[in-house]
Amino acid sequence: MAAIRQRQRSVHWLLPLLPALLALLLLGLLVVATDRIVGSELARRAEYRVEQTAQQYADRLERVLARRAVELELVALLAATDVPPDLLRSELGRLKTVTNSYVWIGVTDLRGTVRLATDGILEGGSIEQRPVFVNGSQGLWFGSFHPPKALIEPLQRANLPVPKELADLAVPVVGANGLLQGVAAAHLDAAYFESLRKEVLGPESAQRSMQLALLDDKGTLLQGALQPEMGERWFYSLAAQPGKLLVHEGTDGRRHVLSRVDVSPADSSLRPGWQVVASQPLDAALLPVVQLQRTVLLLGSMAVLIMGAAGFWLSRRLARPYSQMLDAVADQLGPQTTDTPDTYLRVIAEQLRRLPKPGAGSTPGEHLLAQVLYDTSRLQAVLHNLPAPVYLVDDDFRVVFWNLACEKVFGWSAAEAHGRHVTEVLPSATGARERDAIRAEVVAGRGPWEFMGHILRRDGSEMWGEWRLIKVVGVDGRSFGVMAQVHDLTAERHEREQGEVFAAVIDSASDAVISVDVEGCISLFNPAAERIFGRPAHTMIGQNLDILLPGDDREHHSGYMHRFADSRATTRPMAAGQVRGLHANGQLLELEASISQVTVRGKKLLTAILRDVSERVRAEQAMARYRTELSDLAQRLLDQEKVTTHRLAQTLHDKLGQTLSATRLSFDVFSRRAIEQLEPRQQERLRSIGHMIEQAVHEVRQALVELRPPLLQELGLQAALDNEVRVRSIESESVVLTLEVGTDAEGLRWPAEVEYAAFMIAREATGNALLHASASSIELHLDGTPDELRLRVSDDGIGLHDSLSFGRPGHLGMVGMRERALAIGGQLLVQGSPSGGTVISLTWFRTRGDALPVPVVEHPSQTASNP
Repeated sequence: MAAIRQRQRSVHWLLPLLPALLALLLLGLLVVATDRIVGSELARRAEYRVEQTAQQYADRLERVLARRAVELELVALLAATDVPPDLLRSELGRLKTVTNSYVWIGVTDLRGTVRLATDGILEGGSIEQRPVFVNGSQGLWFGSFHPPKALIEPLQRANLPVPKELADLAVPVVGANGLLQGVAAAHLDAAYFESLRKEVLGPESAQRSMQLALLDDKGTLLQGALQPEMGERWFYSLAAQPGKLLVHEGTDGRRHVLSRVDVSPADSSLRPGWQVVASQPLDAALLPVVQLQRTVLLLGSMAVLIMGAAGFWLSRRLARPYSQMLDAVADQLGPQTTDTPDTYLRVIAEQLRRLPKPGAGSTPGEHLLAQVLYDTSRLQAVLHNLPAPVYLVDDDFRVVFWNLACEKVFGWSAAEAHGRHVTEVLPSATGARERDAIRAEVVAGRGPWEFMGHILRRDGSEMWGEWRLIKVVGVDGRSFGVMAQVHDLTAERHEREQGEVFAAVIDSASDAVISVDVEGCISLFNPAAERIFGRPAHTMIGQNLDILLPGDDREHHSGYMHRFADSRATTRPMAAGQVRGLHANGQLLELEASISQVTVRGKKLLTAILRDVSERVRAEQAMARYRTELSDLAQRLLDQEKVTTHRLAQTLHDKLGQTLSATRLSFDVFSRRAIEQLEPRQQERLRSIGHMIEQAVHEVRQALVELRPPLLQELGLQAALDNEVRVRSIESESVVLTLEVGTDAEGLRWPAEVEYAAFMIAREATGNALLHASASSIELHLDGTPDELRLRVSDDGIGLHDSLSFGRPGHLGMVGMRERALAIGGQLLVQGSPSGGTVISLTWFRTRGDALPVPVVEHPSQTASNP
């Protein structure tokens, strides 16, 4: 029994320590992981930051020096020209005020005498012996920092600040003949470069002991500072490996991260001989890791203590029933019993057999049995509330257990199903032969068994599922029945059937259906796609969509798919609803396309529906060509009409008109002399001949008006329409004719053929309204811009039926108006007015190549002759 007591004490003390030991182990692993992972990441970032800081400062210096060199070269170019001295001096002053990097800018002659300088400093003085003149006369030259010895007194006299150090910059002034004329020089303030260094370094709170220094090519410190503990070997190590990051161990044993970058402006011959060195102690960069480890140790220690205390209390409480059972077993065995496992089991079994039902005053063993029964009820409760249907039948296949999921799926409550035969509760929908075979196997064997079932629910609906049967056997090997677990596959079967229907629809569709992922890999290629593109589906699965696109469309197509996949849209037309494809034989295809996207198992799938409209597009293109050719033909016909009309009008005016005028003059002279000598009847005949001559002259004039619209060529469309309205108003006194001209169209002229066509359309529309519309008012409205003309003729007559909008049978007026509009590339619209009557509208837009309209300028002679 001593061994039992010893095991009991071991369990009481070791079990509470297990959570604390586990937490302590996890704490150690966390500290090590923090040092390894976070520390290495911070070290890498520190190296990157040091390198980037040095590179950024070097880039800033290079840009500043390159810009100052370019500015000084421009000054030298100006100085070599005939620019007035005052203008050049003001330009130097302006350049100095633009940036605070300049202290002094000057231009010398060939002997080193300062001709011009900012603020007049050193003008007339000589700098012939200074390095800035000696080296600057030989080419672009830069001198490093030095005290401003020669500028101290002049700057003080001019009440200007005196810098501590200066850098020199000089370029030669070369004339147009290639000869040296002098030197353009500048002194740069060292404080400006120091401000750049501090700006790159950032605020002190974020530096973490980082230092940024500017050195010359010999390693002499010019600006900034270095880590005091780095020693001297770092310079030679960096010189041996230029452009590389260096981790250097200082004299105090600390490790420092170093980076050196040469200052060498790109696209410039300027070489200042500077180098930038950035450094930072590695332990300063890793300080957050140390702080994190301290925090983790503090919080972890507290967690270990809390888990140890909680584990001690919880383990003592859980072990109490088992301790009482061991005490009871020890008391039963006695102090001299051999403590073997068989002995323990035999005594425990004997105690369990003798236990009465649990109640008041139960012994510890009885309490243990009650705990076992409680666990059994808990197991039954778990089975009862499982989400999957689980039921138990006895050896006669009658239901003895029916959980809540069975009630929900099969429609039978537990009370209704209990005691019923399983075939009564779950009748087969396909016949009982298959289930009888399985039932025979269950009776003869031990299982488990799995099969697919198709049964009817209580409400008569069908249900498909997967059954898993397990025979329940007692300790003595006797069967208690069979437990069945059911996986409802009805929804999955319906989805599969819908998928089969969907696949059949896709396969029978007349449009191509192609599905790809975001990268363009094809996963669906239906038979219509095979027919349209001439490629078998099995060769296209897994291929990229680019194979179906023309070469010049592939570059931007991937970006289009990614933008659509990143958008919230679920479907949209591709491009403008029409894209191009490539047949297997190389023929281009015109396709109407729309694209949609869905997410399947976390992966986006893009589906394009394509319809081959190549024939329709070719027909539309042919129709467009026919329309263009028809428009060109109409234009040529109208041009020919215009030319013919002009020639006919000229012939009538120059020949027939002149002949009639001469005839009239001759007749007037003859009639005045002979009329008194004739008889009354002959006199009447003579007067009739005079009237006919007058009528002929009038008809020729009217024909000229019809053939060549008055004022159109000389004064433009507005004046011609105004004249037409006035003439028509005289002829038709019962109809009110008005002309309205928009403000933007006042004084504008359009191309001659456009004005001619617009006038003829207005004349024809006005004539039709007067003859056929029975209108009381006709309104002409002209408006437009230099690139647009809008003409509208509206009346309040009887209106025009929609069937006659293209013209009356046997009448060519409407056809002629449409041909004139087509010839100039305009659009003619005929429609009814909401208030009654008809509206005829002409719209013309300028296309490339049309002449610009010009405003009407009335010539004095025209004004005088046409009051």
